[in-house]
Amino acid sequence: MPLSRRHFIGITASAVALACKSANAQDERALFWRVETPDGGRGVVFAYARVAAAAAPDVTKDGIRFMENAKRVVLDMNNTRFPAMKIDPALPPLLPKLDPARAQQIRSILASMHLPQAQFETLPGFFIATLLYAEGQTNPVPSVGGVIVERAKAVGGPMTVLLGESDVEHLRKPVDFARIDQSVDAATIEFLLDARQRVGPIGAHCERLYRDRNGEELQRFAQTMREHGVPESPSYFDGEAAREMLLARLPAALRSQQSDDSAFCLLPIGMLTGPKSILATLRDRGAHTTALA
Repeated sequence: MPLSRRHFIGITASAVALACKSANAQDERALFWRVETPDGGRGVVFAYARVAAAAAPDVTKDGIRFMENAKRVVLDMNNTRFPAMKIDPALPPLLPKLDPARAQQIRSILASMHLPQAQFETLPGFFIATLLYAEGQTNPVPSVGGVIVERAKAVGGPMTVLLGESDVEHLRKPVDFARIDQSVDAATIEFLLDARQRVGPIGAHCERLYRDRNGEELQRFAQTMREHGVPESPSYFDGEAAREMLLARLPAALRSQQSDDSAFCLLPIGMLTGPKSILATLRDRGAHTTALA
C-alpha cells in the first residue's frame, strides 16, 4: 500500500492528537481557521483528511474558495510513494480466537465487503480490525485535499512545501506488524462490533463526522478506538517530530512583506484538533485564530 499525503492524516493523528476538548469551543465544528501571528503572518489553515471529495462536496467547495482567495498555497508535504507493505504470512489468524457467533458475524461483514471468502480464515487480527474501521467509507480518491491541491496547481500560484523529501525520509520509521497485531484481541473485536452496532459502519460514521466538520468529535472517537487496541494507519512516521517540524516552519510560511498577501495552508486534521494541536500552540504563542467554516 503506497503512502501519499492523503494517508498522512491517519498516520499523524494517532501519533500526536489527544481526545480532550479543545481550549476553544469554536473549534469544535470547523475545518477552516483564519490564523494571524504576532509577527504579521496570516492565512487560512485547512484540516484535511483522507475523505472523498464526493462524500464532502461542501467542504471541497469551501476549500477551493478559500484557496482561490489566497495569494499562496502551503502544503505539509508532497505525495510520497513508498514500497508496498509486506505483511508476514506467519501472523496468526484471528477468527479461531473468537467465539463462533462473533466469528460468523465477522465473516458476514467481510463478505459484504466482497473479500474472497477463502481468505477469511487466514486474516490476522490487525487486518480485520483495520477493515472494520474503514467499513462504509467512500473510496477516498480523489480526496477533498487532493481536489483542492489539483485546483491550486491549475491556478498556478506560488506553492510552498513545509516538509521536503529529505524530511520525509528522516521521519520515516519501520512498521512492526507483529507488535501491531498483538494489540488486537477478542476484546478489541468485541469493542468494534459494539461500536458498529451503535453508529453503523465505522468508516461511514467517521466520514459523516468530517463532512459535518466535527473534527473534535472525530478525534475523540479515534482516541476511544486507540484505547481499545484498534490500529489506525500503520505508523510510517515519527508523528511527534513531524508536528514539531511543521509547527516550527508554519509561522515563517505565513509571513509576507505585502499587506494584501495571505496563504492557504493544508495540514492533517490530527494536528489541528485537541489541546496539543498546532492551533492551540500557536494561540499559546500569541496568535489569533478564528474558526471560519
